[in-house]
Amino acid sequence: MSAFDTGAFGPAAVHSTSVDVYTSAYRVSGSMATRFSRVADIVNQLTSSHLVIEQATVSEYADPTATLGALQVLVSMDEVLFMVVGESDAEARPEMRIPKRAIRAQLAVPPFRITGKVFVPQGSRPTDGILNAGDRFLTMTEVTVVSGGHPELGRTADAVAIQRRLAHLVLVTDDERPDELLADVLDHDTAEQWLKRREPGEGEGGGGGEP
Repeated sequence: MSAFDTGAFGPAAVHSTSVDVYTSAYRVSGSMATRFSRVADIVNQLTSSHLVIEQATVSEYADPTATLGALQVLVSMDEVLFMVVGESDAEARPEMRIPKRAIRAQLAVPPFRITGKVFVPQGSRPTDGILNAGDRFLTMTEVTVVSGGHPELGRTADAVAIQRRLAHLVLVTDDERPDELLADVLDHDTAEQWLKRREPGEGEGGGGGEP
């Protein structure tokens, strides 16, 4: 092993992965060179202002029968609604994971509605886990994409990366037993006190409860 070999946590080799990139008016399909395998990492770790898509096919929602091919297409990161990746030969890399729980959510990202699972830190509220994060793109898994104006664009995907700030609406549709998960991050007595304060009529200052 080289003295400069950083092992499993060193820079990954660049590989090519197939991608579908969606803006409000266009779909761009092709391949990207990246060091990452997870869809959100590909876009969140990008430092340039544009995605570089090779061997690309561009289709316009307003005219789905017309497509344009190009050796290379640059897509502005500010305009990307969401991205889907295909199969990749990249090897999964070890990483430090934060315990999280899955919630079902729907994001309205016109002209699309995207439904699937979002993962938030245990003990947090769904809105905090979805909105109060530093990453520009949010990962959603087990995804269904529909578009009322363009039904031909409907699809499913294992995972997508969605640009948070472009979501007009965020609907939390299912969060199983969120309070029970407090035991994973709080000791028993503290969790019990927190739950009692949430009960109607048990708040501070008498019968009204906390605001």
